[in-house]
Amino acid sequence: MRNIKLTLQYDGTNFCGFERQNNGRSIRAEIEKALQKIFENPSKIIGTSRTDAGVHACCQIINFKTNKSIPIEKIPAALNSFLPEEIRIVKAEEKDIDYISRFAVKSKEYEYLIYNGQYLNPLFKRFVWHVRPKLDITAMKKAAKYLVGKHDFSSFCAANSDDKDKVRVVKQIVIRNTKCVIWEGCKLSVVSCKFVGPGFLYKMVRNMVGTLVEVGMGKRNYTDMKLILTEKDRKKAGRTAPAHGLCLTRIVE
Repeated sequence: MRNIKLTLQYDGTNFCGFERQNNGRSIRAEIEKALQKIFENPSKIIGTSRTDAGVHACCQIINFKTNKSIPIEKIPAALNSFLPEEIRIVKAEEKDIDYISRFAVKSKEYEYLIYNGQYLNPLFKRFVWHVRPKLDITAMKKAAKYLVGKHDFSSFCAANSDDKDKVRVVKQIVIRNTKCVIWEGCKLSVVSCKFVGPGFLYKMVRNMVGTLVEVGMGKRNYTDMKLILTEKDRKKAGRTAPAHGLCLTRIVE
């Protein structure tokens, strides 16, 4: 029996999320269909992150077990030939039989991109949230400091979440101005919000971003973030930021 670890990337625009849903195509379903064609009877895949509908990934990790003897270096190309173009396997590795990707994760990094200007280049519209009012980045950074550490994040968890324990650890939040580049002559100045931690609640990152943007717009004071955490009430926090601005960018094992 072999235990195979796969690293994959995907554009989540046209998917209902990583996990199977009744309302559309999922990343899991597409990968399992491709695996079935090549490995016939592989074990069910185990993923490290259940990204929401519309969320992207440039470093998602999964593993599965199989008895097939296909050379490890040929697995990515073989799977990609059966996957939709929005999903690509970029690396395959042999792991110890006891390896479980979900439990091997030490930290995850999500990055949210915001375009803060009047006119958005349409080439970037699938990957950034367009916010027109001028954002106070300094106030957003001050507000973010309250979110770092171990807290009960009930105020930032989706109301329909099945997570019983709402306590999570946010190791780092970095908010900065940077640039996205497609081609040399096609650059976009964006506000990048990076979140690092062992794990996050359902829609937690997007809810934190939505609240931070309200601080940046002057609708809330940066000190309000402390009270929002204390209240443990989703209604006290801000809106949920759109899914398309979020990407799972790094997983550390």
